[in-house]
Amino acid sequence: MCSWPKGGKNPAFKNHWQYGYFNECMNCFEYQVAAHMVYEGEPGNSLVEKGLAIAKAVHERYGAEKRNPYNEIECGDHYARSMASYGVFLAACGFEYHGPRGRIGFAPRVSPDNFKAPFTAAEGWGSFAQKVVDGQQSASIEMRYGKLALQELAVDHIEGTAAGRAIAIVDGKEISAEFQIQEGRYVVRLPHGLDLKEGQKMEVRYV
Repeated sequence: MCSWPKGGKNPAFKNHWQYGYFNECMNCFEYQVAAHMVYEGEPGNSLVEKGLAIAKAVHERYGAEKRNPYNEIECGDHYARSMASYGVFLAACGFEYHGPRGRIGFAPRVSPDNFKAPFTAAEGWGSFAQKVVDGQQSASIEMRYGKLALQELAVDHIEGTAAGRAIAIVDGKEISAEFQIQEGRYVVRLPHGLDLKEGQKMEVRYV
């Protein structure tokens, strides 16, 4: 929370219970800083690396060889604010989602040319994958449970690739898709919308 550059604990602090908290490591704040750094960084950027290093430091502080790794203590045992760690995961995925608009997006900060991660939405969950093969970028969304009402998919353009259109395929059939490049992002709009159901997969090739 803070440091004491001119010495240690002041004896007067014992009269003020709240000063005790100033000497603590608060995991939720650490995760928030880590997530912010990862969100602000770019793939391969030192800001991303430093953000992930903060999260790793918390993980190692509660490593299984030292204590229960599922009990990140903050003010008390099993403190819920450490669930802020999920924000670091979202940042690493560059995840964005707007259910009513049917918009989902990804901008991986880690290994964007070969990336896969789970995601959750309003009515289901699944996995997103992104690859670069022979200079061609592709992405896919696979539903594992429930459904995803989809109108738009946005992904960051990966350096070294280029595209002038997008091909969207569901169940082996090409579907209508509109392609735009917006501020370094590939945006695919589905004019007829799509309810991607459990077990279905949408693949998008940027060519």
